Formats: sequence, structure tokens, C-alpha cells
Amino acid sequence: MPTFETEHRLPRPVAEVFEFFLRPANLPRLAPPELQLRVEEGPALLVLGSRVTVTGRRRGVPQRIISEVTALEPGARLVVEQRAGPFRRWVHLHRFAAVPGGTRVAERIEFEPPGGLLGLVVTAAVVEAELRWAFEYRAKVLKELLSVTR
Repeated sequence: MPTFETEHRLPRPVAEVFEFFLRPANLPRLAPPELQLRVEEGPALLVLGSRVTVTGRRRGVPQRIISEVTALEPGARLVVEQRAGPFRRWVHLHRFAAVPGGTRVAERIEFEPPGGLLGLVVTAAVVEAELRWAFEYRAKVLKELLSVTR
């Protein structure tokens, strides 16, 4: 199964960074504006079993994704899996660890591209390139948002 991995180091305590990731309202802030990402439905704070519905567009194609929190260890791990959406499989693992000067967030996405005709165009290589692009933006915004002294 194709996998994408990235890591962020943020100068904030683990508890604060973890809580930031538990707030679905932060998702649109972390996505490139071109995606027009919006949270349509979801709780203010994720808990085990929470579902979040987001909509967006990529290259003019509308998308609707329903995800569910399938694992949550406070301050350590968060797993979100697609329940409905364009991918045959999408599992997003976040791991949090205290490091000197702040927090390390390791993210891993395991996915299977869409099937059918869409899968002929949206291959694993295309998805990986899109993820690199989106996560470069995400890294920049995370640093801006979580490097501010409070």
C-alpha cells in the first residue's frame, strides 16, 4: 500500500500541539487555499469515534470526505480513517512526542488511490505529489501558528 510520511518540529508543549490537532476547525487553516477546504460537520473537539465531514475542490473537482477517529491516545497518537470519499483506503496516523524545545509530530498516511476511471488518472504517484505539495503548505502554516509566543 502506498505511504506518505512527514515530520514537524514545533516549539510548543505536546499537550498544546495535540489539542490543536484535535480541533477540526483547524483543518481548513492547514490546507492550501486552492483546496477550498471546509468542515461541514463535526465536533468542536475530536474524541474516539468522532466523525468529521469536509468538502473541498481540487482541479475543479468537488470532493466530500467523511473521516472517523479510530484511535486516540492523549498526547501521543491520533488515527483518522476515511469512511466515505474518493480513496479506496485512507489512514492518517499522527504521533506526538516531546523533544528538546517542543514537540515532534510524525504523520503517516497509508492510502489506496481511487478505483475505476478516476484511478487511471489519480495514481499513487499523483497522490504522493499532491500530498508533498499540501504538506509543504501545512508545515509552513503549522510553524506560523504554533511558533507564536503566547
